[in-house]
Amino acid sequence: MSGTRLFFIACLLISLVVVVAAFGGTLTTRTMPTEAAAGMRIWKANQCEGCHTLYGQGGAFAPDLTHIFQQRGDTYLTEFLVNPSAFHPGQRAMPRFDLTVSETDNLITFLEWIGGQPEAETWPPRPIVVSGSVSLGVPETVTNADSAASDDPVVRGAALFQSPPAICGTCHALVPDVVVVGPSLAGIASRAGTRVDGQSAEAYIRNSIIHPGDYIVDGFLDVMQKNFGEVLTAEEINDLIAFLMTLE
Repeated sequence: MSGTRLFFIACLLISLVVVVAAFGGTLTTRTMPTEAAAGMRIWKANQCEGCHTLYGQGGAFAPDLTHIFQQRGDTYLTEFLVNPSAFHPGQRAMPRFDLTVSETDNLITFLEWIGGQPEAETWPPRPIVVSGSVSLGVPETVTNADSAASDDPVVRGAALFQSPPAICGTCHALVPDVVVVGPSLAGIASRAGTRVDGQSAEAYIRNSIIHPGDYIVDGFLDVMQKNFGEVLTAEEINDLIAFLMTLE
């Protein structure tokens, strides 16, 4: 009996050694900086996750904020938190939380830390299509790390569609009749030219990116980000248009 017990213990120890050897290099603990940790407490105390998501976790009432610091920057976020309603007058607005200067700084530091993690580079993930599910139509090119260096604007635009700073795929699907937040963009190349008299498809798409509030599709709210004309370069906007013009 004792021999069997010793054999069992020996096998258990060997198994543990193998597991540690195999996964020890990947099971690392990340320490959150003090200011970021304080910001996370402010995030939770004000129940920000009730409306916003981080890495898709939280409430879907308002935008995912995983990349918000990298997209908007410190100055914008500081001003926005002071008076959110001033940025989108007449629209659904985030309430003011009357944060102190240090609380605001810590909250922004937390969002910066969140967006700076290695996982943020691959967020949002490419949707997984399983039997009976609906694909959002994410282009294959978004998984190509060399897309940014491509000479093809369609390839660059497809990557930009799913990546910051545009990250259009968080709100728009690319297959018909699938609504995420905004309307599906399937067939937009054919449809865009019929939306405004005398305006080409390319011009309509460009104006919809830069001035989205001027072109609201029936049944949808005016909630699209309003500063893409500042956040995106002229080349990035051209790349997005090139990609969207392939969606006939």
